[in-house]
Amino acid sequence: MAEPIQAQTLPFDRRSVSWKVAAEPVVFLGGGRALLMQVAHPKVAAGVEHHSTYASDPWARLFRTVDVMTKLAFGSPRVSAQQAQLLDAMHSKVVGTTSDGEPYDARDPELLLWVWATLADTALLVYERVFPPLSAAERDVYYEEWKLVAHACGVPEGGCPQRWSDFQEYVAAVVRDELRVTPEARKVAHATMVPPLPWPLRALAAPTNQLMTVGLFPPSLREEFGFEWDGRRERQLRAAFKRVRLLMTVTPRLARKLPSRYTLRRKTPLRIPWLQRHGAKLTQRRMADLDRP
Repeated sequence: MAEPIQAQTLPFDRRSVSWKVAAEPVVFLGGGRALLMQVAHPKVAAGVEHHSTYASDPWARLFRTVDVMTKLAFGSPRVSAQQAQLLDAMHSKVVGTTSDGEPYDARDPELLLWVWATLADTALLVYERVFPPLSAAERDVYYEEWKLVAHACGVPEGGCPQRWSDFQEYVAAVVRDELRVTPEARKVAHATMVPPLPWPLRALAAPTNQLMTVGLFPPSLREEFGFEWDGRRERQLRAAFKRVRLLMTVTPRLARKLPSRYTLRRKTPLRIPWLQRHGAKLTQRRMADLDRP
């Protein structure tokens, strides 16, 4: 009988189930899904609207988020601790009131739990659309490892659902009972759908980004945002994942892990000069179009 897989302590090493899942570049195909599930919570949406640079500098913010979470989970003990402190300092500044007059605080354990949950849920969802599903033992370890990430992000000990099955019930309950698409969330959705890339990359990337984001959504939330979905789009989604699976099959594992390894080696977040110069302008134009009657 095989020995049970043992969960690790934070930070994780390259033998962890979390590295197996989260270091695969395909998980970033779920970035739009995770973000929009986060902002479908009215308090998270208000915090993003009032304190985030997502609309004005979306890709720089994305790279900072990837950098922090990768180093938190897989960096050296010193670097991991630094990222946890950085997150707490960032969250301490995100306080305010929603348009409905409800106060919010990014260090609220319930909000921290939901944002973390969207990342844990989306990463595994996308991974298992491309690679063979984790075994029951691996999934249990994955969840135990991600609970350590949650605590490092500020979720108190005991604040996470106990088991993976409890976690799935929690996500379903929040989607059913707590999420509501506000005007702030719609703005983020508008900015998310078309990546601020140079032409023709933008024309090539936007349809796939929209397909992945909408197709991976819970159906009820898809309707809440007003996204259309039908059998034709579902077939397109399956075909897109089939192409991704083929690409991953012919790409050596070492090559697939290079982006995560590179991120861990960098002392500063990855920056792409073109996006710094032009990406924010493209997004701002889209936001201006949204505001026009």
